[in-house]
Amino acid sequence: MDVIIIGAGAAGLMAAKQLSDAGLKVCVLEARERVGGRICPFMKSEGGAEFIHGKLAVTLNLLKEAGIEKQELTGEMKQFIKGKWSRETEFFQHAGTVIEKLKEIKEDISLATFLNTYFAEEQQQEIRSALTSYVEGYYSGEISRASAKSFLKELLSEDEQQYRPVDGYGNMIEWLANYSKKAGTIFKLSTIVKEIRWRKGEAEVVDEANQVYLADKVIITVPLGVWNANEKAKGAIIYKPALTLKTQAASEMGFGSAMKILLKFEESFYKEGFLKKHGEADFSKLHMALTDQPIPTWWTQHPNDSSVLTGWLSGPGAVEIKNEDDEAVLLKSLHSLSWIFDIDLGQLKKNLEWWKVFNWTTDPFTLGSYSYSTLQTASARRLLMEPVEDTLFFAGEAVYEGPEMGTVEAALTSGRDVAATIVIKKGSRDNEVG
Repeated sequence: MDVIIIGAGAAGLMAAKQLSDAGLKVCVLEARERVGGRICPFMKSEGGAEFIHGKLAVTLNLLKEAGIEKQELTGEMKQFIKGKWSRETEFFQHAGTVIEKLKEIKEDISLATFLNTYFAEEQQQEIRSALTSYVEGYYSGEISRASAKSFLKELLSEDEQQYRPVDGYGNMIEWLANYSKKAGTIFKLSTIVKEIRWRKGEAEVVDEANQVYLADKVIITVPLGVWNANEKAKGAIIYKPALTLKTQAASEMGFGSAMKILLKFEESFYKEGFLKKHGEADFSKLHMALTDQPIPTWWTQHPNDSSVLTGWLSGPGAVEIKNEDDEAVLLKSLHSLSWIFDIDLGQLKKNLEWWKVFNWTTDPFTLGSYSYSTLQTASARRLLMEPVEDTLFFAGEAVYEGPEMGTVEAALTSGRDVAATIVIKKGSRDNEVG
């Protein structure tokens, strides 16, 4: 085998497509019983990645190649804090002030230090709370570790317009997998890699059943959570010889925690029922609600006609309840919605058609959500993404260099670029031999 790819998420599948296109013999080993990684379709909804955060070239070009349309997100974002609805969210209300102060920073500092330096006054508590909630909710990060300079860079690069792939990311993932299969890539699902023994020019990959796979090169696409896991953890991989510096680098990078809750109701109560109750308030175009409830963020499928509501809890809040069972998380979700929309809890339960909790923080093959920038990320990422002896290569959203860190775009770009590196090197060697 020319290349073994560990992980069939977006990065691994993109690498497989590029490598098989170039005529290399490729085998993808995936621990789960499905492809997709943190892209996880469920009942025509998304248990994992869902949005395209702007006009992202790699993602949009891939969708075009696969014949999949994108859908522009429309609708209104509203805030529900201390029992009151408003259109303007706390963070964006103060965004200009925050950006102005961020631009004054000379040496990078954590966002916690930034807040304590520039917004320490009691009357600025609202700004501190708003920025903290935004970083924890959107970036899945911790302000004590998050880089202020990187946060500014990402804020300034954000595209207000966002999209969804029509019918979800699942179609794109299925297309990538089928494309690679037709080009000769072998997929082995439910195959948990436990050990990689390597030396320059060859590697032995050993799975949980002690099956050994041989290849000239290996691409590792596991998330940072797996890099940081105890070696006895289900998804952990042992390297022989050890990759001590890379493991240390992974620990210095930010990797968040998240929980996503899908609730399908028999009817869209938050449109019809709420409109009748609150008279002039128009919630027919509600896209997202940011709240101060235990499950703080909710979004609809607007503009699609759907009665699915998606709940989102990330950052330290997700860590706090990561070991609670799904039923307890469901109850927190329903209590949150009951308060937000002023609807009886019993009525909500009666109206609930199905539900599913995706606890990515305890998922053994993810152990978190997605990456964010710490003060050490830039140097640590360069170390982590550097190939080892032209034999071990690394891909994934965390080892992508650019403003779209933590996204599907980052994963696809990383997988594409690593594959290109391997193809170019192989072409150079073939020319030397020839």
